[in-house]
Amino acid sequence: MKFSIQRNEIYEALQKVVSVLPARSTIPMTQNVLFVAEGDQLELMATDLEITIISNVKAAIEKEGSVAIPGRLIHDIIRELPNVSLNFDTDSKFRTTLSSEFGQYKVGGENPAEFPRKPDILDGREIVLPNGVLKRLVEKTIFATSADELRPALTGVFFELGGHRIRTVATDGHRLSMLSYVDEALPETDLNAIISTKALNFVLRSLDGEGLTSILLGEKHAQFHMENTLLYARLIEENYVDYTRVIPAETNFRMTIDTNDFLSSVKRVSLFSSPVTAQVILSIKKSFVTIHAEDVDYGGEAREEIPCEFNGDEFVIGFNSRYLQNILRHIDSQLLNVELIRPDNAILLLPEDKPENEDQLMLLMPIRLE
Repeated sequence: MKFSIQRNEIYEALQKVVSVLPARSTIPMTQNVLFVAEGDQLELMATDLEITIISNVKAAIEKEGSVAIPGRLIHDIIRELPNVSLNFDTDSKFRTTLSSEFGQYKVGGENPAEFPRKPDILDGREIVLPNGVLKRLVEKTIFATSADELRPALTGVFFELGGHRIRTVATDGHRLSMLSYVDEALPETDLNAIISTKALNFVLRSLDGEGLTSILLGEKHAQFHMENTLLYARLIEENYVDYTRVIPAETNFRMTIDTNDFLSSVKRVSLFSSPVTAQVILSIKKSFVTIHAEDVDYGGEAREEIPCEFNGDEFVIGFNSRYLQNILRHIDSQLLNVELIRPDNAILLLPEDKPENEDQLMLLMPIRLE
């Protein structure tokens, strides 16, 4: 294998793939990046056996071939070089020489035939989404996933398709976030998949602002085809919880409030909450809500009042302020509708303004007040 390429071009492609390399692995080959030079394309592939990323870049290829090279080493060498022309030359024993006007570096490579193969997705179903839509579907839900490895289904985002609609759902048992997008181009038949947060974070990093992403969903893997980048992710093979059971069909009260004012007030007041419970208490009245927090151990206390519209007389409810802030940060609408039943029931948070073809719902469980 022999080719030349500008430093900035190969470094950008390397950055996409090298981040998937495991810090430690019982399979040494997964510490490598597979280089494949063919035609006028250089393909770089890295995997941790759960996620596989392939990035393509144009190169001046003199001799086609392939080699597996220690990923972090070659990344670190190229990172420290300025934007000059780089020449790669691999011999029959897979020893690779990288040369530039600054000098020469020789790296011991591995037989590419021993590199793990990319997943085969048989009988996959394809959907195509604008990058901006996919980004919102992931960003507005991924924060609510669980870190509890004993409940693997909840550690990923649930993708639910059907009826020309795609819905993403995430919950950790304390909060739930759901975003739906309707498009006639989406499939009518039902299809579900749970995709890990780790894989989706890689997808977010690789998404460009414009363009389309093709998603191929198979039985065991999902493939995301973005511009110059392919990502394969092993699906979480568990049944997702019946999230619809926790969403109340009817509510008794509604509070309408400015989202940014609400978030800012909760952030300030929560500085005085107990570090153990992070509790803030909302006392809601007709035209204002009082937000209160107290740390009895250290004597700290804070109270603020901000305007709202409430269709009841008085309602008192407590929340973990960290969860509440997290949800409010992911609501873009200026006005927020908060729907309540009883102080011991989950509340619904619904943006008043939302993009066309989109529907967003957040749910938060309260803290039981003494």
